Amino acid sequence: MNFKDTLLKEYADMLDVKEATGHCRVTYFPHIKDFITFCGTSYPDSLAITKGMLDDWLQKKCFRTNATYNSAISRIREFCKYQAAIGKSTYIPSGDYSAKTIRFVPYIFTDEELGELFKAFDSAQPHALSPDREFVIPVLFRMMYCCGLRPAEPLNLLYEDVDLESGVIYIRRAKRIRDRRVLMSEDMIALCRKYDSRKYPRTYFFEREDGSRFPTHWMTKQFHVCWRNSGLEKRLNPRPYDLRHNFATRVLMRWLSEKNDVMAMVSYLSAYMGHAEFTSTLYYIHLLPERLRNCEGIDWERFSSIYPEVTNEED
Repeated sequence: MNFKDTLLKEYADMLDVKEATGHCRVTYFPHIKDFITFCGTSYPDSLAITKGMLDDWLQKKCFRTNATYNSAISRIREFCKYQAAIGKSTYIPSGDYSAKTIRFVPYIFTDEELGELFKAFDSAQPHALSPDREFVIPVLFRMMYCCGLRPAEPLNLLYEDVDLESGVIYIRRAKRIRDRRVLMSEDMIALCRKYDSRKYPRTYFFEREDGSRFPTHWMTKQFHVCWRNSGLEKRLNPRPYDLRHNFATRVLMRWLSEKNDVMAMVSYLSAYMGHAEFTSTLYYIHLLPERLRNCEGIDWERFSSIYPEVTNEED
């Protein structure tokens, strides 16, 4: 067995181990196989991964952001740690490889911007390289916004995970391997039923023509295409994740306008969104408009004393 095949076998074994211990295989798909292919092609006679191989690969790659770069290092580190655990000689990237990242500030849409954006979703045109996108896009992005889902969560939904009778969506093994159930509104249920009537049976709720799941990069591309087609400010660069952020802030805004005690109710929002840390939900309070942050529904003295430093980790 040559060097590349050996690495691919070990990579497949690592995925089996990760899955058996409760992790999601998809988490370890990006970057590792590309790195292995590079090592096998550029260093076919080698017996182990070295620092030089990693440095050479990084020099030839072009990462758009430091966050993507760090993601690649993190996944390759996991693979090398697995190799070391099974007794193989390998180089494990140290923390010195990490690059400083700039935390994204969520973009909170105005009601008018949301209206124009969803008009663009509904106006998605057919495309030969992306069959059915005109049917998928309006439902996919509404589900993300109306249910506060992370971008990958609707793409990972199996057909059986969406109960169109009760309106319950079962989110399997999401971030930090946490399952949860999300209830859809009547309007969202009706839209999903209409979408479902087009194609069944199938494995995934949102399924490609070949029976596979839509990749996250496809969804991201469609979002940006629709943003450009919406006619909204081009210098802005919102992301699909911002639909989840907007869901959270609008729930809080509604509670405040109804004069509810946000501090008493925010735990429900935390559970609905699948946050592992309560502070991840409280972060959204900082994103509220100034006039709402000064409402009586938030006890700022109590809030600041319990959660003095609330940060957004895209949870």
